[in-house]
Amino acid sequence: MFLVGMQGVIEVNPSRLEALYTDGLELPYVEFGRAEPGIKLVLDGEEYWYYKTLPLKGYGAVLARQVRDLEAEGQKLLLARFWDRIYIYATGIKPIGVGKAPGV
Repeated sequence: MFLVGMQGVIEVNPSRLEALYTDGLELPYVEFGRAEPGIKLVLDGEEYWYYKTLPLKGYGAVLARQVRDLEAEGQKLLLARFWDRIYIYATGIKPIGVGKAPGV
């Protein structure tokens, strides 16, 4: 099941990348403003799938923990801002809605 309002694939122009600093981490970040979020971002041919979203206000401590957990599992991250939320995208994760239904 995909999130309501999420679109398909968004190609990220590398020149739009910025750095987001939080809790001692420097993370790749792109701002989309009022665009609808994508279920997948593609940067330089690499696919980053939607993982989680956090409110813009107060995301720092939660984001750092999520990032460290994903990096410990070997995933690369890309953060994006859509509207008033930070979206976490990662490589090497199973996209939402892919796979068998629970109990099957």
